[in-house]
Amino acid sequence: MVTMAIFNHIPMGEKGLFELFTWIDNYVKSNKEFAIKRIAGRSQDHKLEIPAVFVTNKNIPDDNKQISIITLARHGQERGARVVGPEILNYLSTNDAKPIRDKQIVIIVPILNPEGFILDEFHSSMYGITDTEKEVLGNLCNSYHPDMMVDYHSLGRLEGSKYDHGDMEVIIPANTTKWGMDEQIYKNTADRMVEYCALKGWPFEVHTLEDLANYYFGDQETGKIPWKYLKEKVYLLNIQDFYENYNLPNNNNIGYTNYTCGPAYLKWHTLVFGIETNHWSLKAEDIAMSGLAPCVSLLKMGQEKFPWEKTEGFPINLLYGDFRISIRAIGNSRSEIRKNREEIWNEKDKFNILQRELINPETTLARIGYTGDKFPLRLALCLRMRQKTIKRVLIEDKKIPFETFKDVCSTFVYIPLLFKKTGLLKIKIIHEIFNNDYLHERLI
Repeated sequence: MVTMAIFNHIPMGEKGLFELFTWIDNYVKSNKEFAIKRIAGRSQDHKLEIPAVFVTNKNIPDDNKQISIITLARHGQERGARVVGPEILNYLSTNDAKPIRDKQIVIIVPILNPEGFILDEFHSSMYGITDTEKEVLGNLCNSYHPDMMVDYHSLGRLEGSKYDHGDMEVIIPANTTKWGMDEQIYKNTADRMVEYCALKGWPFEVHTLEDLANYYFGDQETGKIPWKYLKEKVYLLNIQDFYENYNLPNNNNIGYTNYTCGPAYLKWHTLVFGIETNHWSLKAEDIAMSGLAPCVSLLKMGQEKFPWEKTEGFPINLLYGDFRISIRAIGNSRSEIRKNREEIWNEKDKFNILQRELINPETTLARIGYTGDKFPLRLALCLRMRQKTIKRVLIEDKKIPFETFKDVCSTFVYIPLLFKKTGLLKIKIIHEIFNNDYLHERLI
């Protein structure tokens, strides 16, 4: 693990930008076996390049890797984010990060706003994401559909909150809907990030998008919560048009947004977070190390299997329903799963309410209906079962293939399905009779 920060100062002005870009070039040159620099776009005046650094094991095919995109320093005066990007890159070169390099493509954009960096000014848009950001993120996201995306910012003495001046660092679970189990999954993930940061000595908080309503619109003197509270999820992220793919001209009729990753959630069900570091209360090296911690935690979570997921990876494949019965993305590789996840996610409002019923001690009946027209549509129906053994699965009394996986107390039955037409599928699951033997086994 990295023990000393790359920068013991915050680079400033044109000289500072050149210093940081030179460090990036030297990093890529020194780590040719797993790092490459690409130009993702140019600044608004077209004079400055916006580099993206790709880190992955080049000897392992990309088809079965997850994709993580990390953007930093969107707002020019948010100085702390400037030193976090190099720290993340430095971590990715360590032995501790080898499993991440083997199984992920990590794309870092260290400075998304080089003009603002030089000017040390906001130099961004109060209305959605800028045309430059749409170009950069369009180039990246539409070529590399992200499984996970984080946007880093930095708070100063007064910025960020009307109630906590100067000493706050925050993780923002930036999902934009209550669809499926996303809010529970994001809370689980964010809480684990906070725990990891605490173990490293950095006291982060988890603030929801609703909390941000207070920061921007609450009354400073009385602490009164604004009526916009219930609109906050729409106000901050959903205003970024699902169809814009990051790369259409700016629409100045929309409202302020802080984080650039909302459209990735809307389009691909990407796991998206905002992170606020702090450049007022911390020294440069502490900013770098504190900003690194939540990123390391999240990247490592992409290497493990969450209890409700069939395989290891970021918890983004439960697209509709709940943990008991849900629709999941399916595929034989990461790229196939990504493609299928997008297909299902964009059809999520075309499914009926999923149903399950224990019709006798040995039989569960599940129902799933689809009213759309995107045929053929592949998906997996997944049920969490009390029963230890699943004997067979049938549609219209014909056996169909299925798989199972387990958490600490239950069995998930994972059933690949193919919709060739609109309609209702009734799936019959034959299983053992539930008794306490399973519980006794666990206790023993």
